Amino acid sequence: MIAIDLGSNTIRFLAVDQNGNELWERQFVVRTAENLAQSGEIGQAALDRVAEAFAAARAEFDFSPHKVAAVATEAFRRAKNQKAALKFLSDNCGADFEVISAQTEARLAAAATAQSARRKGLKEPFISLDIGGASSEIAYTNGDIFRFISLPIGIVTIAESQLDDQALDRRLNDELKALDAFKREISDLPRAQMIATAGAPTTLAAVKLGLTYENYDKRLINGVVLSAGEIIVIREKLKSLDRAELEKLTGKDRGDLVIVGAAMLRYFMIALGYEQTAVFDEGLREGVAAAAFQKLA
Repeated sequence: MIAIDLGSNTIRFLAVDQNGNELWERQFVVRTAENLAQSGEIGQAALDRVAEAFAAARAEFDFSPHKVAAVATEAFRRAKNQKAALKFLSDNCGADFEVISAQTEARLAAAATAQSARRKGLKEPFISLDIGGASSEIAYTNGDIFRFISLPIGIVTIAESQLDDQALDRRLNDELKALDAFKREISDLPRAQMIATAGAPTTLAAVKLGLTYENYDKRLINGVVLSAGEIIVIREKLKSLDRAELEKLTGKDRGDLVIVGAAMLRYFMIALGYEQTAVFDEGLREGVAAAAFQKLA
């Protein structure tokens, strides 16, 4: 099975066998949501980047023996040209994408992240955070209990605003007031362990461990705890680096997004009432793979 998560910033590929063993994985920055807030559409340049990523992925790994489960998220949910964009991808990538709802996205990502957390010895309940390119999903899970909220803010759409730190603080403070209703909804439930996934938290965890983009190892990342204070320190470090040094740690064309993502992660923690969070690499694509195998069973 090849699971593909086409997000608003990255496209992530994962090949697993029927026992859940990873065969191959890869991700590419495609900035699907580039200029989405201004135009309301997914641009041709972004679609071309997705097609190029597919070509590069197929050059690395033979897709032909495997079933493919591909999903697209917030950028496609918003796009006025959704139908035309999906047709372009079908014609040029050889994969048909399902545009999933925010609830499905939150459920699948939370399930995969929670499973990874349990393997590290953490116990439910969990409150999981997935900071995407154009939206962010928060889910509370405890057995059969599932509560979620999706906020229409992400690292690409926020980064494109090019706000200074003071303006960014005001923007995030205002945007995250929408969490108040969610917090009331879960206020009578047992307090949860916070866990975070997506590119910004995992990159911050990698920097904490002294890893670079080239030697990133998710086996080392899973379970790393980030405190609000550490996030501030790491963010300031990244802001102080020149372009070459920044790209060494974050990857090409990702530095500005990770810096914005660090601010977003800290503000989510403050808004939810947490001083620290555990970080995990597993997220939506792993959830997509698990769901696809369940359908085949």
